[in-house]
Amino acid sequence: MMEKLSLRERNKHEKLLRIKVASEQLFMEQGFDAATTRQIAERAQVGLATLFLYASDKRDLLFLVCNDALEQLAEDAFDDTPADASLLGQLTVACRHFFIHYAKNRQLSRDLLRELTFYTTGKQSERFQQIRARNISKIREIIVREKQMRRIDAAADCDLVAQMIFYLLAAELRHWLSIEGTTPEAGVQQLRRMLEVLIDGLQSNDGAAAL
Repeated sequence: MMEKLSLRERNKHEKLLRIKVASEQLFMEQGFDAATTRQIAERAQVGLATLFLYASDKRDLLFLVCNDALEQLAEDAFDDTPADASLLGQLTVACRHFFIHYAKNRQLSRDLLRELTFYTTGKQSERFQQIRARNISKIREIIVREKQMRRIDAAADCDLVAQMIFYLLAAELRHWLSIEGTTPEAGVQQLRRMLEVLIDGLQSNDGAAAL
């Protein structure tokens, strides 16, 4: 693919890669709060002005580092979901991917989840918002399928339910990351207990045995 790019495009791609690598290295070595954009620019061998062509600020650099992996996570988590399992089973399988992913670098994950709380602007924001919307959409697909199979209440608002499940996952990820030494499976099982309560309220009488 690189052979098809013009020299200018290749240079831009190489600078972007250097900035991404330098940002990740410094965030992991020093922590997000301590690392500076000037340090990142120096390690990436670009000027500050060039750095800000690719990311609006340090927070945006954090998402530049993480967006590729978050996008892949959105695909892997739901591609692995068994359609013939119960709603609780499907959601548990999907959500397990998130805990495993965020366990790879807990400090970077804490920084990421902290900074995304009010992350609505920035050069990388649009892509991040698309990834989050894709996660919610994937959950919605599961809810719609369960509704069509009459395993949840026909009156359930699929959009609202999908958002509730996603934000419950996000909240539990934050709580789990705040406790040192907890395993991904411990986080999954705590979330599963919460999902049981939510799903119990969604079930129709016909689907009461499908949990």
